[in-house]
Amino acid sequence: MNKFMTTFNLTFFSKIKAKSFIFTTLIIIAGMFIAFNLDKIINLFDSDDEALMLEVDADESFLTVFEPTLASFDDTIEIVDSDGSATLEIVSTEPLQAEIRMDEEISDTREQNIQLALNETNRAYVLQTLNLSEAEISQMYEEVPVDFLVASEEGSGGFEAASNDETNILNMVIFYFSVILMFIIIISYASQIATEIANEKSSRVIEMIVSSIRPTQHLMAKVFAMIAVSVLQIVLITIGGLIAFYFSDTTELLDQFGLEANDQTLKIIIYCIIFVILGLILYLSVSAMLGSFINRMEDLQQGLMPVTFLSMIGYFIALGGISFADNIAVTITSYFPFFTPFVMPLRLLVNDTGHAPMIIGIVIMIITIIITLLLAGYIYKRSVLSTESGIMKNIKRIRK
Repeated sequence: MNKFMTTFNLTFFSKIKAKSFIFTTLIIIAGMFIAFNLDKIINLFDSDDEALMLEVDADESFLTVFEPTLASFDDTIEIVDSDGSATLEIVSTEPLQAEIRMDEEISDTREQNIQLALNETNRAYVLQTLNLSEAEISQMYEEVPVDFLVASEEGSGGFEAASNDETNILNMVIFYFSVILMFIIIISYASQIATEIANEKSSRVIEMIVSSIRPTQHLMAKVFAMIAVSVLQIVLITIGGLIAFYFSDTTELLDQFGLEANDQTLKIIIYCIIFVILGLILYLSVSAMLGSFINRMEDLQQGLMPVTFLSMIGYFIALGGISFADNIAVTITSYFPFFTPFVMPLRLLVNDTGHAPMIIGIVIMIITIIITLLLAGYIYKRSVLSTESGIMKNIKRIRK
């Protein structure tokens, strides 16, 4: 056990002191601080903060309708009687046609808001010419009520209200962040652990190492050290994100982007964290197993291709399946161990997804991790002193 901890500590502390670990962690945390203060950054560079003084050359009846309409679209545009920086002139009323003269260009957003206000005012003018009553006008703008019904599961021939599967934007953001973070860390640490193992074997340092510690024990120490480093990085990023959230006024940001929590939000946070950690453990275990086949650094990228391809496929399924999270293809791939950490949390974006599929996915991953670690230890023990130059030759040698 002492030899295991010695190797574990050596690998663990060398990795957390590495500049790549420190810089990557700080960059991601800084990115979260920026994300939580995005509205303030946008306002900092937004020229619309200064009010636009707009003169309107039109009759009083037009102003009576146009002024409150414009205010509902853009409250930073102020209508003044004189000395405005822009002038809106009504060229014609039948049909309504306008012209705006400006001292300097205004933003596209303000141009759109003025256009929308003019469209709404024109609509009001047209309705007035039709001599419609207020009740008739309000009836025109009313939303048509529609009841969406689905056939009852009891087979009685009746219908019941369909479930509302509209995707929550906040849950989607949490899912996106967890998938992207997991993919980045997998690609980074998978390469590191395979490089560590292959480098020792190619430099023949392993001959001295295995004389004092069992090969399987040495491999497991390295694997668990790398897992601990990756989990520590996730914990630090999570803590940094919580600090960024606590010290940032996110109320306006959440309102601006329509981010609201629902009854699935806490569930998706917990399961995303679990699957990110399990995904890292699984892919690092596979990387260690593949690194055991490699005796030359030139074969490293070739040996890691399965990890790269599997993680990329899972990553693209997760991001591409966002709009059809309840599709049968998503359900099937969520039970494939190497895609589970990417795809299973995606199913939580559907509101009626319960805990059972998540627990099944966790069990599948744990079993796969145990099998992978046992297989990695077996392969490493059989190939640790191999001098074969090719991956396929090492595979054949292990099978003997």
